[in-house]
Amino acid sequence: MVKRPYASVFFGAIAAVAAVAIAPVASADPKNTTIPLTCDNGQSVEAAFNGNGNFTPGHVVGSTATYVIQSLRATATFTPTGGEPVVVSQVDTTKPHPVGDLVTCHFDFVRVTPTGTFHGVGTSVIFITPAS
Repeated sequence: MVKRPYASVFFGAIAAVAAVAIAPVASADPKNTTIPLTCDNGQSVEAAFNGNGNFTPGHVVGSTATYVIQSLRATATFTPTGGEPVVVSQVDTTKPHPVGDLVTCHFDFVRVTPTGTFHGVGTSVIFITPAS
């Protein structure tokens, strides 16, 4: 049973994104979700997302960089233990006026919880800023 929202990525892609941030999932704490991203600028990173919004920025693990999501296209599926997969969220959203030097990031990740398995997949368009 889907009980509470899961962080966007993304899901960034961003990821992404992606958060990303991405979708509802049973019994998952949405804080500090880490999502692996593979970007068209040659980088593969993990970004940590600390919120539930589609445009929640991600902080690159081990770096001062921040991934700011401009658009997100993601699908989240939850499979309860012993059950069948259910699409719990599909996101396709873009900010009205994207800014910055844009990078496209892809994500495909699985999280196992005590109540089942969450699968997030998608693409996010982001720009990267160094933290000041």
